[in-house]
Amino acid sequence: MTSKFKVIILDFDGTLVESIGIKDRAFRALFSGHPDHLPEIMAYHISHNSVLRFKKFRHIYENILKRPYTHILEFQLSAAFHEFVFKELIACPEVTGASAFLTFFHGVVPIYLVSKSPDYEFNQVIKARGLQKFFNGIFPGSWDKADAIRHILRREELMSPEAVFIGDTKEDQAVAEATNVAFIGRNSGRPFDGYAVTVFSDMHQIYHHITASEDVT
Repeated sequence: MTSKFKVIILDFDGTLVESIGIKDRAFRALFSGHPDHLPEIMAYHISHNSVLRFKKFRHIYENILKRPYTHILEFQLSAAFHEFVFKELIACPEVTGASAFLTFFHGVVPIYLVSKSPDYEFNQVIKARGLQKFFNGIFPGSWDKADAIRHILRREELMSPEAVFIGDTKEDQAVAEATNVAFIGRNSGRPFDGYAVTVFSDMHQIYHHITASEDVT
Protein backbone atom coordinates (compact mmCIF):
# COMPACT_ATOMS: atom_id res chain seq x y z
CA MET A 1 0.00 0.00 0.00
CA THR A 2 1.18 3.54 -0.80
CA SER A 3 -0.13 7.05 -0.29
CA LYS A 4 -2.66 8.60 -2.66
CA PHE A 5 -0.86 11.91 -1.99
CA LYS A 6 2.60 12.94 -3.14
CA VAL A 7 3.39 14.97 -0.03
CA ILE A 8 2.08 14.79 3.54
CA ILE A 9 2.03 17.91 5.72
CA LEU A 10 1.39 17.50 9.43
CA ASP A 11 0.45 19.71 12.33
CA PHE A 12 2.08 18.71 15.63
CA ASP A 13 0.08 19.56 18.77
CA GLY A 14 -3.03 17.41 18.90
CA THR A 15 -2.13 15.67 15.65
CA LEU A 16 1.05 13.74 16.44
CA VAL A 17 1.15 14.21 20.23
CA GLU A 18 -1.52 14.54 22.91
CA SER A 19 -0.37 18.00 23.96
CA ILE A 20 -3.47 20.19 23.72
CA GLY A 21 -4.31 19.91 27.40
CA ILE A 22 -0.75 20.84 28.36
CA LYS A 23 -0.95 24.29 26.81
CA ASP A 24 -4.49 24.84 28.07
CA ARG A 25 -3.34 24.11 31.63
CA ALA A 26 -0.35 26.41 31.17
CA PHE A 27 -2.56 29.33 30.12
CA ARG A 28 -4.91 28.68 33.02
CA ALA A 29 -2.02 28.60 35.51
CA LEU A 30 -0.35 31.65 34.00
CA PHE A 31 -3.46 33.81 34.45
CA SER A 32 -4.84 32.19 37.60
CA GLY A 33 -4.25 35.48 39.41
CA HIS A 34 -7.05 37.04 37.37
CA PRO A 35 -10.03 34.81 38.27
CA ASP A 36 -12.66 37.33 37.14
CA HIS A 37 -11.17 37.39 33.65
CA LEU A 38 -10.09 33.75 33.42
CA PRO A 39 -13.16 32.45 31.51
CA GLU A 40 -12.71 35.14 28.84
CA ILE A 41 -8.95 34.52 28.70
CA MET A 42 -9.40 30.78 28.22
CA ALA A 43 -12.14 31.28 25.62
CA TYR A 44 -9.82 33.56 23.64
CA HIS A 45 -6.90 31.14 23.94
CA ILE A 46 -8.90 28.10 22.84
CA SER A 47 -10.56 29.89 19.91
CA HIS A 48 -7.24 31.17 18.51
CA ASN A 49 -5.21 27.99 18.06
CA SER A 50 -3.03 29.37 15.27
CA VAL A 51 -1.98 32.56 17.07
CA LEU A 52 1.50 32.64 18.58
CA ARG A 53 1.46 32.71 22.37
CA PHE A 54 3.29 36.07 22.39
CA LYS A 55 0.46 37.67 20.43
CA LYS A 56 -2.05 36.02 22.75
CA PHE A 57 -0.28 37.51 25.77
CA ARG A 58 -0.44 40.99 24.26
CA HIS A 59 -4.12 40.64 23.37
CA ILE A 60 -5.00 39.37 26.84
CA TYR A 61 -3.22 42.22 28.61
CA GLU A 62 -4.33 45.02 26.32
CA ASN A 63 -7.88 43.91 25.49
CA ILE A 64 -9.04 41.73 28.39
CA LEU A 65 -7.06 42.83 31.44
CA LYS A 66 -6.78 46.42 30.12
CA ARG A 67 -3.20 46.69 31.33
CA PRO A 68 0.03 47.88 29.68
CA TYR A 69 2.05 45.21 27.90
CA THR A 70 5.84 45.59 27.90
CA HIS A 71 8.83 43.69 26.55
CA ILE A 72 9.82 42.79 30.11
CA LEU A 73 6.36 41.38 30.78
CA GLU A 74 6.49 39.42 27.53
CA PHE A 75 9.81 37.90 28.55
CA GLN A 76 8.47 36.97 32.00
CA LEU A 77 5.28 35.42 30.62
CA SER A 78 7.17 33.53 27.92
CA ALA A 79 9.69 32.14 30.39
CA ALA A 80 6.95 31.04 32.78
CA PHE A 81 4.94 29.42 29.98
CA HIS A 82 8.02 27.60 28.69
CA GLU A 83 8.68 26.31 32.21
CA PHE A 84 5.12 24.97 32.38
CA VAL A 85 5.11 23.16 29.05
CA PHE A 86 8.58 22.15 27.87
CA LYS A 87 9.15 18.94 29.85
CA GLU A 88 5.54 17.87 29.38
CA LEU A 89 5.75 18.35 25.61
CA ILE A 90 8.71 16.00 25.53
CA ALA A 91 7.10 13.41 27.80
CA CYS A 92 3.45 13.46 26.70
CA PRO A 93 2.12 10.41 24.83
CA GLU A 94 1.92 10.34 21.07
CA VAL A 95 -1.40 10.17 19.30
CA THR A 96 -2.13 6.49 18.72
CA GLY A 97 -0.41 5.31 15.55
CA ALA A 98 1.77 8.41 15.08
CA SER A 99 5.14 6.62 15.17
CA ALA A 100 3.91 3.85 12.88
CA PHE A 101 2.50 6.46 10.48
CA LEU A 102 5.80 8.34 10.28
CA THR A 103 7.83 5.14 9.97
CA PHE A 104 5.68 3.81 7.14
CA PHE A 105 5.65 6.98 5.03
CA HIS A 106 9.27 8.00 5.72
CA GLY A 107 11.13 7.58 2.45
CA VAL A 108 7.89 6.79 0.59
CA VAL A 109 6.58 10.35 0.24
CA PRO A 110 8.02 13.62 1.58
CA ILE A 111 6.70 14.51 5.04
CA TYR A 112 6.69 18.06 6.39
CA LEU A 113 5.83 19.45 9.81
CA VAL A 114 4.22 22.84 10.48
CA SER A 115 3.42 24.42 13.83
CA LYS A 116 2.68 27.72 15.53
CA SER A 117 4.97 26.92 18.46
CA PRO A 118 7.99 29.22 18.91
CA ASP A 119 10.94 28.16 16.77
CA TYR A 120 13.56 27.36 19.40
CA GLU A 121 11.21 25.52 21.75
CA PHE A 122 9.59 23.57 18.93
CA ASN A 123 12.90 22.48 17.42
CA GLN A 124 14.12 21.37 20.85
CA VAL A 125 10.97 19.32 21.46
CA ILE A 126 11.22 17.63 18.06
CA LYS A 127 14.89 16.82 18.66
CA ALA A 128 14.26 15.51 22.19
CA ARG A 129 11.50 13.22 20.91
CA GLY A 130 13.78 11.93 18.13
CA LEU A 131 11.37 12.93 15.37
CA GLN A 132 13.50 15.18 13.16
CA LYS A 133 14.70 12.23 11.03
CA PHE A 134 11.20 11.70 9.64
CA PHE A 135 10.73 15.14 8.09
CA ASN A 136 11.91 16.67 4.84
CA GLY A 137 11.33 20.06 6.41
CA ILE A 138 10.09 21.63 9.64
CA PHE A 139 8.27 24.98 9.68
CA PRO A 140 7.82 26.37 13.21
CA GLY A 141 5.98 29.43 14.48
CA SER A 142 7.90 32.09 12.56
CA TRP A 143 6.16 30.74 9.45
CA ASP A 144 2.55 31.40 8.60
CA LYS A 145 1.10 27.92 8.03
CA ALA A 146 -0.42 28.80 4.65
CA ASP A 147 2.87 30.33 3.47
CA ALA A 148 4.70 27.21 4.65
CA ILE A 149 2.38 24.96 2.65
CA ARG A 150 2.78 27.10 -0.48
CA HIS A 151 6.55 26.95 -0.02
CA ILE A 152 6.40 23.15 0.31
CA LEU A 153 4.35 22.84 -2.89
CA ARG A 154 6.87 24.96 -4.80
CA ARG A 155 9.78 23.01 -3.34
CA GLU A 156 8.25 19.66 -4.28
CA GLU A 157 6.95 21.00 -7.63
CA LEU A 158 3.45 19.73 -6.90
CA MET A 159 -0.08 20.93 -7.48
CA SER A 160 -2.31 21.55 -4.46
CA PRO A 161 -4.54 18.44 -4.93
CA GLU A 162 -1.45 16.24 -4.70
CA ALA A 163 -0.86 17.33 -1.09
CA VAL A 164 -2.69 16.63 2.15
CA PHE A 165 -2.58 18.62 5.37
CA ILE A 166 -3.46 16.74 8.55
CA GLY A 167 -4.45 18.87 11.54
CA ASP A 168 -6.74 19.02 14.54
CA THR A 169 -8.36 22.48 14.48
CA LYS A 170 -10.69 24.60 12.38
CA GLU A 171 -7.72 26.92 11.82
CA ASP A 172 -5.83 24.03 10.22
CA GLN A 173 -8.91 23.32 8.14
CA ALA A 174 -9.00 26.97 7.01
CA VAL A 175 -5.31 26.82 6.04
CA ALA A 176 -5.98 23.77 3.86
CA GLU A 177 -8.90 25.55 2.21
CA ALA A 178 -6.79 28.68 1.62
CA THR A 179 -4.06 26.66 -0.09
CA ASN A 180 -6.43 24.24 -1.89
CA VAL A 181 -4.78 21.14 -0.46
CA ALA A 182 -6.75 18.17 0.83
CA PHE A 183 -7.51 18.18 4.55
CA ILE A 184 -7.88 15.35 7.04
CA GLY A 185 -8.85 16.13 10.61
CA ARG A 186 -7.62 14.41 13.73
CA ASN A 187 -10.12 14.63 16.57
CA SER A 188 -8.28 16.13 19.55
CA GLY A 189 -11.46 17.59 21.01
CA ARG A 190 -11.21 20.89 19.13
CA PRO A 191 -14.13 21.71 16.80
CA PHE A 192 -14.04 21.90 13.01
CA ASP A 193 -16.17 24.09 10.73
CA GLY A 194 -19.09 22.38 9.02
CA TYR A 195 -19.87 18.71 8.53
CA ALA A 196 -17.96 17.91 5.34
CA VAL A 197 -14.64 17.33 7.11
CA THR A 198 -13.05 13.89 7.10
CA VAL A 199 -12.12 13.33 10.75
CA PHE A 200 -10.51 10.36 12.49
CA SER A 201 -9.70 9.65 16.12
CA ASP A 202 -6.05 8.69 15.63
CA MET A 203 -3.18 8.39 13.16
CA HIS A 204 -3.72 4.67 12.73
CA GLN A 205 -7.11 5.37 11.17
CA ILE A 206 -5.67 8.19 9.06
CA TYR A 207 -2.97 5.84 7.76
CA HIS A 208 -5.62 3.39 6.57
CA HIS A 209 -7.63 6.20 4.98
CA ILE A 210 -4.63 7.54 3.04
CA THR A 211 -3.54 4.12 1.82
CA ALA A 212 -7.04 2.94 0.92
CA SER A 213 -7.23 4.74 -2.43
CA GLU A 214 -5.10 4.71 -5.51
CA ASP A 215 -2.14 7.05 -5.93
CA VAL A 216 -2.49 10.49 -7.45
CA THR A 217 -1.24 10.40 -11.04
